[in-house]
This record gives sequence, structure tokens and C-alpha cells, in this order.
Amino acid sequence: MKIGIAPGRYATAIHTALTQRANVEAEILSNENNHTLCAFVLAVDDELTPPEAHVRRYITHHQVQATPWTVVAARHLLSGAAAKGTTTPIVAPLPVSAPPLTPPPQAGVAIRDGQNHKALKMALEDAFIPILAIDDPNVGILIDPSNSQGFVEPLRDAMSQEKVVIAMHSNEAAKDTILHDTNGYLLTKPSEIRVAVEALVADSNERARLGFEARKSVTTANWQRVVRAMLLTTRTATPILEQFSDLPAQRRWSKRLGHAHPWRSAEYDNGTITLKDRTLHLDDLGPLRQTMLERSAPKRDQ
Repeated sequence: MKIGIAPGRYATAIHTALTQRANVEAEILSNENNHTLCAFVLAVDDELTPPEAHVRRYITHHQVQATPWTVVAARHLLSGAAAKGTTTPIVAPLPVSAPPLTPPPQAGVAIRDGQNHKALKMALEDAFIPILAIDDPNVGILIDPSNSQGFVEPLRDAMSQEKVVIAMHSNEAAKDTILHDTNGYLLTKPSEIRVAVEALVADSNERARLGFEARKSVTTANWQRVVRAMLLTTRTATPILEQFSDLPAQRRWSKRLGHAHPWRSAEYDNGTITLKDRTLHLDDLGPLRQTMLERSAPKRDQ
């Protein structure tokens, strides 16, 4: 099978991933190429493709106009894919290049799209926190103050460099990428940004912890995974569940621990969990299962 690739900044990475697959011949298209010899063409975002070509697209942000949205880079883009007519979109996280390991994140602060957030810049400078250019090597803390849908790529790029990203919970792109207080900060109010920045500037251990977790969380994505998703021709399940990287693990754990699921509606009382006429003594279980059931079962009213 021969597959064409629309020219663009990810074309080489996609070509490399395709050539590692059996029975696949891949070619980056040009004016001289004949796309009619290709089974289909892979493209990213709004990259131009030959007329009449059967196209499958990988979408990384919400402003893409072209269709179809075959595979998306984050969960918040699933609804957009469905609106574009894709019945079974898939999520495959956007791969980012991981630079060589650097020293722990510095205390420098930058604001993404800072020209549109001058009030925030003034508030931080009033607290004696200088704002640096976003590409300054001393930046270890990146603020994305956007309250609406943002872009996945700049967040993941910063995280791959072990920078601590502070974003808003209302930013769906950030919410898909960041787990609060684990690999970055998600805040609910703009007024919380200054307090968070001041704490991070003063605490090098916290910057190192969050930066390490940020890099680890984004470097697991790769173009082989994205290409595999783009090559799939049939899917089952609903779009909201199509989390390509997590679904196999979810199925494995469901199979292994499925028998424990009904106990979520049970009641916990002094070391026992009761579900209708069944009673489970937690002392008879291993510590991990005991802890999980204690957390999932509601406490009996006293």
C-alpha cells in the first residue's frame, strides 16, 4: 500500500513513522508526484492536499478549517471533529521533540501572548517579578492566561523543556494536557496567578518536581502512535471514549478489576463494606484493593 504525505513541518516525522510499518510505502508529495497512485494522503491541520485525493487529517488546534478531522491531538477537539462530520474520531496526543536534559527549571517567568495580557504583566512586575521573553533560556515558568480554548502545541513544547506551565482551568487545551499540582498548575481565577508565580519563584524544589513530571507526561507520545491511529479504517465505541493512548490500559484494568465495580454503590462501615445482602471484610483483602474500595464506597450515615 502506498501512502502520500502532504508537505509540512511534520511531514518528515510522519514519513519516518510510516516507513517503519510493514507493507507500507510512503512518499512526501510534491508537484511531480502522482497522488492517484496513493491509497490516501495524510495531512496535518490545514495543509494543502491534491484535489480529489482521499485525505485523512491529524488536527492539533480548534481553528482548523479543513475536513475531515480523522484524528485529534486532545480530547477537547473531539466535539469539533464530530461537528465536521467525523463519526468516530480518535485521540492521539501530539508528539513534541524532547530536547536534551537541562538543569532544573529556572525562576524566570514568561507570559504567552503577553501583548494581550498587559495587566497581568504589570501586576507581576509590581510584585518585583520581571517578565522575560518567551524564548529566554532563564524562563522556567510559563503562564498561559487564556480563558478560552487554547493551543496544545506551545503547552506541550514548554512541558518537554521541563518548564512549569500555569494555565486556566477554563482553557480546554490546558485541561487536556495538565493535571493540576502534578505536572503543572490549573487555576480557576486570574487573581490566583500572582500567588502561584510567587510561590514557584521562591521554591526551586517545587519547580523541579513539576518540571520533571511535565516532561515525563508529554514525551510518551510519538508519531508511530499517531500514524497508527490515522491508518485505522473502522472504529467502534463513542467519540468521547476514543482516547487512543489510554483505552487498551482501561480495558486491561476493567478486565482485571471489573468484579470490584459493583462495590462502588456499597456502604462502608468500620472495616466492612455492605452491598444489599453481601458483606466484604476489608481485612481479608490486599492493601491496594482495600484502599481503593475504602475510597470508592460512601460512608454509612452515623
